[in-house]
Amino acid sequence: MAAAHKNLLAVWAKEPKDVAAVEKALNDLTTALGSASSGLDEKQAALASKDVYEISVLLAIVKNDFDSFDDYINQVNTYYTMVPQNSENKHLMTGLQLMFLLAFNRLSDFHMLLEQVPQREQTSNAYISTPVRIEQSLMEGAYNKVVLTEKNIPSPFYSVFIRIMLDTIRREIASSIEKSFKSLTAKDATVMLLFDNDQKMLKYAQDRKWRLDGNRFVFEVEAAQDKPVNLDTVRIATQTLFYAKQLEQIV
Repeated sequence: MAAAHKNLLAVWAKEPKDVAAVEKALNDLTTALGSASSGLDEKQAALASKDVYEISVLLAIVKNDFDSFDDYINQVNTYYTMVPQNSENKHLMTGLQLMFLLAFNRLSDFHMLLEQVPQREQTSNAYISTPVRIEQSLMEGAYNKVVLTEKNIPSPFYSVFIRIMLDTIRREIASSIEKSFKSLTAKDATVMLLFDNDQKMLKYAQDRKWRLDGNRFVFEVEAAQDKPVNLDTVRIATQTLFYAKQLEQIV
């Protein structure tokens, strides 16, 4: 088992991640842990189990396999409860779970989990304070702050969840724009949709079937013609533009 454990750590440390190799190493160590003649004492076996659980969580993120992530994160939490002395990575795992719950709009579960975290850690620990700040930004409609968060994350594994949130945010803002405006300058659309260059904006506009007339996007969307404008929708769209322009002035 010692060799299997060492191999897992070595394979996982390599960049870029070789998913197939990591999966094989995980399976080999899991099999060894289940063997009566594993060759490790209780303490060593507990450490090996910890690495299996934690690497399984992180590998699920690498694979974008969020059903497995949900299963593995619960397993690692159970492990931490049973073996608290090996929970030095608990803040990272809790932070990733909070990011996952935010990204998939499971807000009740997010707040239930957050209630289990001491108040001091919610503000002082970067793994925890990051999802807390993102949730606050989402509630305020300050979506550009979510973009900025990706440049200052405590772990690269947070990025995938931020991108999921941004995809959702862009869909909501784009829908708001279509319902709230007949046309919008390409520059303002780029800012409102949180893109950092015109090419990404143009590609997104094409996917939404927006028509570019000069330097303005014209929205020929049935929903904008048939449905009355929702005041909250207008607020979200204009507030997003306000925050973004304020940020430009600061920079």
